[in-house]
Amino acid sequence: MKAIELIGLEGPNSLRLVDVEKPKPAEQEVLIEVKAAGVNYADVELSRGNYPASRPLPYIIGFEASGVVVELGSRVTTLKVGDRIATVVSSGGYAQYATALASNAIPIPNGMSFAEASTIPIQGLSAYTLLKLAAKPLPHETVLIQAAAGGVGLYLVQLTKLLGVKHVVALASSNEKLELVRSLGADVVINYSEKSWVDQVRQATGGKGADVVLEMASGEIGDQSFKLLAPFGRVIVFGARNYRDAISTEKMQQLIFKNQSIVGFAFPTLRPEHIRECVPGFLDLISTRKLKLFADDSNSFPLAEAKSAFAALSSRKTIGKVVLVP
Repeated sequence: MKAIELIGLEGPNSLRLVDVEKPKPAEQEVLIEVKAAGVNYADVELSRGNYPASRPLPYIIGFEASGVVVELGSRVTTLKVGDRIATVVSSGGYAQYATALASNAIPIPNGMSFAEASTIPIQGLSAYTLLKLAAKPLPHETVLIQAAAGGVGLYLVQLTKLLGVKHVVALASSNEKLELVRSLGADVVINYSEKSWVDQVRQATGGKGADVVLEMASGEIGDQSFKLLAPFGRVIVFGARNYRDAISTEKMQQLIFKNQSIVGFAFPTLRPEHIRECVPGFLDLISTRKLKLFADDSNSFPLAEAKSAFAALSSRKTIGKVVLVP
């Protein structure tokens, strides 16, 4: 089968299209024919050596995929051949076939495309579990969402409003993206490429700042967002960009003297029971069409064009999910 291997840590140039043996499912796994493999920013950072690798090089990368079950492990009883599922994969998603634990499989609702389904296992559940387990926003609080038109951000905007939060401030980098997140329920939208964006956030929060900052941007935007945290507020730090950040003395002083807190969040390290308890509620929002999923042909790339997919994602010009289609 065709697959994309990571052979080094020099960024997209370390991706190589190879022919390898089709994987065999273990007794608790299934083999799926991959129809869409999700491309995440963590994959990009992984190729640069900025994200922890789970195995030695070279290996097939890709955390998630959607497709059709074509083979069952000897102890799998919950699925059958022909089922359409989305899942976190164990053998690497950038391939024509991949294995996954049967217990991780999420049935794809009728009418949903494979590309749309690929947004569920990582981005969708990351956003939902982040809000339910880490951020825990209250209706009266102001929530600041960075990169609101990205794959996770689009979920965060919608889910935060569905959880009853009355004041959501969303950051994005273009008028097109701002209009999109406004249509999804954001109460205030601000272009963070404008020099005045920090002042605009302060104005939108009555000078108090945000009660909850969902911090995934790192860098200058992350630092400025940190400063916009209200007294007794909390910042939720997540995403591949923040993995190597350090907490400065200035930030620590701010946390102490403003009675604030910082919470780390990493979806991949959640215990299985934490994820399982969140899946039904999240899937209910999808099946009742309260959530809109964003994945279309404009962000779909053939497997052989994985480097182009990385470039598109890194450019921050995409809206929604980037996928590889074997």
